[in-house]
Amino acid sequence: MIWPSMTEDPKIAIIVINWNGRDDTLECLASVRQVDYPHFEVIVVDNGSSDNSVEAIRNAFPEVTVIETRENLGFAGGNNVGMRHALKNRSEYIFLLNNDTVVDSQILKSFIRSSRLLPRDAILSAKIYYYSNPDKIWYAG
Repeated sequence: MIWPSMTEDPKIAIIVINWNGRDDTLECLASVRQVDYPHFEVIVVDNGSSDNSVEAIRNAFPEVTVIETRENLGFAGGNNVGMRHALKNRSEYIFLLNNDTVVDSQILKSFIRSSRLLPRDAILSAKIYYYSNPDKIWYAG
């Protein structure tokens, strides 16, 4: 098991599961592209989409690793595929991100700062705002 290091910029894997969610996933990845953090990898696990998601993702985001499962493994199964890839590639942190989200550019820096205040086996979660009303909190932990 790889435990987070205290290095300044540990490698983070962002895992996004996609199943016939091309437009949401493209919007999510556009926000991830704006993240202000120097050392992360984005992994999209496609659970057998039939809406040309894979082609659209690869064309718009060539820097993203796309793993095709060829069948719908569900959220947990898809994340397991992504996490195995992330750990094999020596990611120190894993960020599971729903494909219908838009992230703040500072999210990874905030998570790293917070993780240093907690035990190494902690799980972090972000505040979630309504998409259509971004000033209103939907979830806060």
